[in-house]
Amino acid sequence: WQNFCRKSTEGVSVVMLYFWFAGNMFYGAYAVADKLYFGLIIQPQIFAFFTLLNILQVYWYAYKWSLTKTCSTGAILCIAYAGLHIGFWKAEERAIANHNDGAVTFLGVLPAIVIAAGFFPEFYVCVKEQSVEMSNFFIMLDIMGGVFSTISLAFDHTFDYVASITYLIVVLLDIVLVLMKVYFYIRGTQGRVHGSGIAVSSTSSCAGSQYSSKTSETSPRPLANNDNVELQQLE
Repeated sequence: WQNFCRKSTEGVSVVMLYFWFAGNMFYGAYAVADKLYFGLIIQPQIFAFFTLLNILQVYWYAYKWSLTKTCSTGAILCIAYAGLHIGFWKAEERAIANHNDGAVTFLGVLPAIVIAAGFFPEFYVCVKEQSVEMSNFFIMLDIMGGVFSTISLAFDHTFDYVASITYLIVVLLDIVLVLMKVYFYIRGTQGRVHGSGIAVSSTSSCAGSQYSSKTSETSPRPLANNDNVELQQLE
């Protein structure tokens, strides 16, 4: 939503989004095979869907791709996601059936590794730009999702420590983003429009941005020197 309002994905690492997209695919397959709660099964699918939308926004706003090219890329990524999801799901089920604890643990920890790795390209972008462009609402929601998902595992017949690793790592790295955002606020660089030096709030609304653009379009043009000469001749 914030990207749509700003018509920009500046400050968002597309590498991070691809890592998150893949990580949620791995975790979704693990959740299905391990027969976790229904909410924990659909959660990674929903998160992957919104991550895909962010990826397509990067291509649309930053790379100026055409609508056809952007939609085609989205379709290809959806097909790849579905195929790999089913493949890892069946591999996990076979590992569980064969009591291959090493493979089960690896397939359970893999999502945590991939998702955690995705944070570091974003950390690099944040340090480079001296600003965390993720919205406060998203970070707060991500932290709460990780906390409550971990708590929900405690109500299962057995607490899944492997599944909890993914949630706890996400919470920890989200907290790092919060601390970075606070630090950049103190320095006065948080939320600035890159290249213009103008500070903006990360919670600015679409209405505000649209109003600003309309105001700039309709504001009177300053008189040039030639205009002044013409006015004097008329007088």
